[in-house]
Amino acid sequence: MLLSVSAIDTYYGSSHILQEVSLEVSEGEIAALLGRNGVGKTTTLRSILGLSPPRRGSIRFAGEEIAGLPAYAVSRKGVAYVPDDYRIFPDLTTDENLEIARRLSPRMGIWNRERVLELFPKLSELSRSKGINLSGGEKKMLGIGRALMANPTLILLDEPSEGLAPLVVANLVEVLGQIHEQGVTILLADQNLKFCRKVCGRGYVLEKGAVRFGGGMEEIWGNEEIIRKYLVV
Repeated sequence: MLLSVSAIDTYYGSSHILQEVSLEVSEGEIAALLGRNGVGKTTTLRSILGLSPPRRGSIRFAGEEIAGLPAYAVSRKGVAYVPDDYRIFPDLTTDENLEIARRLSPRMGIWNRERVLELFPKLSELSRSKGINLSGGEKKMLGIGRALMANPTLILLDEPSEGLAPLVVANLVEVLGQIHEQGVTILLADQNLKFCRKVCGRGYVLEKGAVRFGGGMEEIWGNEEIIRKYLVV
């Protein structure tokens, strides 16, 4: 098992956000955290990376305990994070954003500028455009591209389909499939069940900071009670 999260409790101040959250992601898998806004999906990703360390519980990555490690140390072990606000540098060009990601990572691998631009041809056209001038979809591409430049083993994606036009979402499905084919494991958080069904093999449904259901995406898709109770907005 590449990632194993066991009974983590995460707090923001005195607010108990995650309550004994447990999940597993196998190497080479694409898995989803599902649920409405505010149920703890983002906090789960942040807890894994070390941005919001859990007070209790275990997080093991590639067989090693990482709970409590600072985010930079988790990143160096091969975990990349693409937040829902993209976290690109607005005053740098597309090329400069990719280059700084490469320079900051000590990891080597197949992903470089050329491979990223093959995956996202649009970014080649925008190589001299500053981040602040990119559309939401273009920023999403650049955010994923920056993560790949670090040559991660695992990518954590927060709300990748949110706010995107249907054609852009369809392209994103294809892109994530190509990344997956290169052996990168993905854990994404999204409330779009149709999107997750197309890209993920397994899902975990969250509500009020706890995992209420876990199983194959087709099992979740066919469970009307789970969809009605936890996923319909």
